[in-house]
Amino acid sequence: MNKTIRKLAALAALALPVSAMADPVIVVLPDGNSPATVGGYTMTAFNTSDLQTTCKGTGAVQFRDNKDVGPLRGVTSVKSPINGDIEFHNQGGNSPLCVGVDDPGNATWWEHADHGTVFTTTRNWIELVMPADTRAFSLFVGGVSGIGWIEAIVDGVSVRQDFGGNSGIAFGAGHTPGFGVYSTDKCSSISKIIIEPHWEWGPGHFAINQDPCSHEVPEPAPMLLLMTGLFGLALSRRFNKTVSSTS
Repeated sequence: MNKTIRKLAALAALALPVSAMADPVIVVLPDGNSPATVGGYTMTAFNTSDLQTTCKGTGAVQFRDNKDVGPLRGVTSVKSPINGDIEFHNQGGNSPLCVGVDDPGNATWWEHADHGTVFTTTRNWIELVMPADTRAFSLFVGGVSGIGWIEAIVDGVSVRQDFGGNSGIAFGAGHTPGFGVYSTDKCSSISKIIIEPHWEWGPGHFAINQDPCSHEVPEPAPMLLLMTGLFGLALSRRFNKTVSSTS
C-alpha cells in the first residue's frame, strides 16, 4: 500500500505545472504600419512630433544625395509613451550615442513617408536599451547598405534575424522592413535590441508594450485531478480494509 501511495504522489508531482523559460521572438511585420498587437501584446505607438533634440555630433551625421550635410541635431534617448526611456548606446553599451532626428521624407532610403521620426546614424551598430517591463517592441529599419541584422535579448537569452542579402527580407533604398519583438513569458522583459546594418541607416516608427507582470493561477492539470482521485480511492480502500479487519 505504501508503495502505491508513493507512486501516486510522484505522478501527481509530475503533473504540477512548470514555469516556462522566457525566450525572445522576432517576427517580420507584413506591411508598413505599426501593428495593433505583437505576440498577443497590445502595442502603443510613440509620439515623436514634439521631440526635443539634446545633442549634436558623432553618429548623427546625415548624408543626402550622397553629400555629407554635416551633423544633425540629435538625441541619446526617446521617451516611451508609457513609462521610462529608450536609450541609444554604441557597441557594447558603454556610452550613450547621439543619433540624428530626421523626417523620413529627407532620408531618401526610407520607404514610408508617413512614419514620423527616423533616428539616423552612420555607425554600424546601435543598441536600443529598453525601459522596465518591455514585453514587446516594434520598429522599422531603413538604410542604403542592403544587408544587416537585428538581435533581441530577454533574460540573457538572445535571438537574431538577418535581413537583406540572401535572407529573403528585402532591405535597402526603397525597402524598409518592420520587425516585432516579444517575450514568450508575460513576466520577462526585453532588455536590449541590437541592430547592425552598415553605412547610412536608421530605425524608426516605434511602438511598445509594457504590461505589468501578472502571474495567473493555472487551473489544475487534468492529470493532477486524476492522480488526486486515485490517491483518495486508495486511501478509501485502505480505510475500508482496516475497518473490516477490526470488525
